Amino acid sequence: MNFFVFTQTILVATSSAKATADSFSFSTYVILSFLYIMIMHFAVNMGSEFNLIQMVFFFVFSGVLGYLFLGYEAAFVVGVVLSLIFISGPRKDL
Repeated sequence: MNFFVFTQTILVATSSAKATADSFSFSTYVILSFLYIMIMHFAVNMGSEFNLIQMVFFFVFSGVLGYLFLGYEAAFVVGVVLSLIFISGPRKDL
């Protein structure tokens, strides 16, 4: 859209930033999420404190948020933060 104010043209971008800059696409998000989940699965899976389904849900949820609102870069960060928050500590089964 162009607006003419006095003698200058002001350009107003109508599309969002995630539609114009395709530096972090959905395929990149899926690959990085898969790699992160596998690294955390092998790193933390020594006890019963890792839940794979829970982590996959976090990345699917953050991917939906990234598609709708934030962009896939922010979605990856949200998925990592949620996975780090909700990995439970060592079980105390005494």
